[in-house]
Amino acid sequence: MDRQFYESVDLDRDAVLRKSDNWRQILLAEESLRIVICHEGDPLFAWPEDVDAHELVVLGALAIPHLDVDLHGGEWIYLGRDGTGPVIAVDIAPVIADRDDAVRRLGGGFGDMRSRMAALSHDEAGLAAQARALFNWHRGHQFCGACGHENRVTEAGYRLECTNPDCGKSHFPRTDPAVIMLIHHQDRVLLARSPHFAPSMVSVLAGFVEPGETLEQAVAREVYEEVGIKIKRAQYVASQPWPFPGSLMLGFIAEAETTDITIDEEEIEFAMWVHRDEVEHLPDKGINLPRPISIARYLLENWRLRRI
Repeated sequence: MDRQFYESVDLDRDAVLRKSDNWRQILLAEESLRIVICHEGDPLFAWPEDVDAHELVVLGALAIPHLDVDLHGGEWIYLGRDGTGPVIAVDIAPVIADRDDAVRRLGGGFGDMRSRMAALSHDEAGLAAQARALFNWHRGHQFCGACGHENRVTEAGYRLECTNPDCGKSHFPRTDPAVIMLIHHQDRVLLARSPHFAPSMVSVLAGFVEPGETLEQAVAREVYEEVGIKIKRAQYVASQPWPFPGSLMLGFIAEAETTDITIDEEEIEFAMWVHRDEVEHLPDKGINLPRPISIARYLLENWRLRRI
């Protein structure tokens, strides 16, 4: 099966160097260092958002003094080291809060990751997704959940530490597990539309895992809650990092025991059974399939082609 989009491959997270107090100085001295610039987690693209061209801006350390932005005042994260060398992400929002001002100084544009990322290579998308997830986690956990004091960033972005000496609690990156499941019955697949989807799009079902339940239980519960269908035991297929804002999508396939649909109108606008041979023709009828970069499309295409 194909590699998932947003999945980092052959990336050494380099946990030993992350714990060094001078990790920035060490990496800045490496000629092969690459730097991804972000603003509130969104990476910088070489072209404005209204231009149909997408290229991630990746700089070397030698470019830093020539920028009209003080990168050293931004928030730095060490993403890791691949076959090319080390990669750092720098979020400049602490230096330039106004995104339009940042664009004027740097050129290009930040834009919407969901649409712009699809044009990137898998490796670039994986790095950008990792940076976005960590920066989002930092913004949502600026204060200690135990005592309310401010947290400081340590270990190259992978740990937050409470600044209260009487507390000193460590906080680690949060990843929310979510199940996404293709439900089928004989040669038909269940597709549904959420009001949060892009216009005219349908997809497979998905939902977050609740405390105290297994992944398989979450699949069965979500399917029954959203469309009133009971399933046989779900089988795991694949997973995908999903940085919106910081989830891990766990993909399953399951056969339906019942086929009558009763939708939860707060979650689902409509749901329908579609024959295997009709799936690829849905766009001809004005019904859009999930984006190719999503695990939803991955599950759907592999089921349609009888690979799962």
